Amino acid sequence: MRLLVGMAAPDRESGMDQSLTLNPAALQSQRLRRVLFAILAGGSAHTLLCWIALQLDFFRGGSALFYGMFAAIWVGHLGFVLFMLLGLNRRLSEPSMIMPLMVWSTTGILLTALVVDQVRLCVMMIFFAIVQMGVLQASFRQFAWLAGYCVFGYAVILGVVSGYWPEVVDLRGEWIQWGLFSVMVLAMILLASEISTIRSQLSRRNLQLADIVERIHDMAVKDEMTGFYRRRHAMELLAKACGQSARGAYQLAVVYLDLDHFKRINDDYGHRIGDRVLERFAEVARRHLSGQDFAARLGGEEFMLVLPVSDPDEASNLAEGILLGMRSQRFEEAPGLAVTVSAGLAMYRREETPEQVILRADRALYQAKESGRDKLVVEQSE
Repeated sequence: MRLLVGMAAPDRESGMDQSLTLNPAALQSQRLRRVLFAILAGGSAHTLLCWIALQLDFFRGGSALFYGMFAAIWVGHLGFVLFMLLGLNRRLSEPSMIMPLMVWSTTGILLTALVVDQVRLCVMMIFFAIVQMGVLQASFRQFAWLAGYCVFGYAVILGVVSGYWPEVVDLRGEWIQWGLFSVMVLAMILLASEISTIRSQLSRRNLQLADIVERIHDMAVKDEMTGFYRRRHAMELLAKACGQSARGAYQLAVVYLDLDHFKRINDDYGHRIGDRVLERFAEVARRHLSGQDFAARLGGEEFMLVLPVSDPDEASNLAEGILLGMRSQRFEEAPGLAVTVSAGLAMYRREETPEQVILRADRALYQAKESGRDKLVVEQSE
């Protein structure tokens, strides 16, 4: 069984993404706080306004209708909260659930606007508080759809009220108020359009900035030719891996590798071919490493593999696979060139420093070179 230690050489640095975005738990908590605030602020204002209308005898249907209607509205609000507490929103294409919540809240004010008199426009003005929750998340198309739904719904309500309760409505005054409301909604749509444009520009710039930061980070921690970590960053990752191994998370193998007679390759075939050999070694190593492993170029033709494993044989088999893979490599630019690799493997011991385990792997590598090269020597435990 392979266990998580850090980052494989061929993968992109996960830490970079995490530094630019919230982790899933924090993001879910942020979404929940936003929904709770929107519901408590908007829902409370809506409830209070209609309760005042009830006290002034402007709420048609009396207390029974008021309490029944707002019980249903608040059950719906709590349903959104429960849905998010259970984490079910994470399965949605829009985990923030801003649009469904705005549609539900708008439906609530439209229903209450149907049964209030005198203060109908005041109730409808709560719509502008509702859209504030999505001002930085909803798209222009979503805002336009919601605005159309609200304005059309308001017009339908006026038609129903004038048809069934003409005695309680000043038809001319109500339609003037509807026109004023529609103009205000149109202004809001134009503002939403501008905000949407600004958001798009900021999003593109943020992506460009993130890409630049990631490139700078890669240049600082990764070798340009092989894509493997540089020594300094590799030592930091190795220290963390040793700490996890010391706590019993896994066994840890360190493999020290050296390309045999690399200086001779440079001398005989030139540095361009030497660079191609380094790149080819990195390609072969990547095919054997998984997401739990990482590789580093320590300098020149020297490399290090850090492998969290379940037993030493697993590490030995992986290293042998890399050696075997390099033996089979051929180069079109240098048909007679055959490249081999020597390696030394050491298993991390508890209470040992990263430098100490590397030193033991280096000693095993020295034994491999002294005994003929092109082989793996496993350091024997004392």
